[in-house]
Amino acid sequence: MLDEERGDSSEVIKERVIKAREIQNLRFSGNKLNRDMNNSEVEKFCFLDSECENIIRTAIRSLNLSMRTYHKILKVARTIADLDNAINIEKNHLLEAINFRKS
Repeated sequence: MLDEERGDSSEVIKERVIKAREIQNLRFSGNKLNRDMNNSEVEKFCFLDSECENIIRTAIRSLNLSMRTYHKILKVARTIADLDNAINIEKNHLLEAINFRKS
């Protein structure tokens, strides 16, 4: 641990969170967050490319995920993507969200 490079400072993380909240306010035209998305909004704003679709299908089967959990993972992945200032959910965002679910 002592030799590992330190992560982002609190100030950098704070700025990323503020930016992610701004992205979500623009996405939903108001004071709404990714956690508040309904199922149709999840389908609209949580686009997955074919590689990510394969990953989530594998996770659904291997972890025996419900539809509710699937949507929760996508909401978390969308938030991680927003923190990363990414337009779409990418493989690393999805894998991180799935990993949070397994923890």
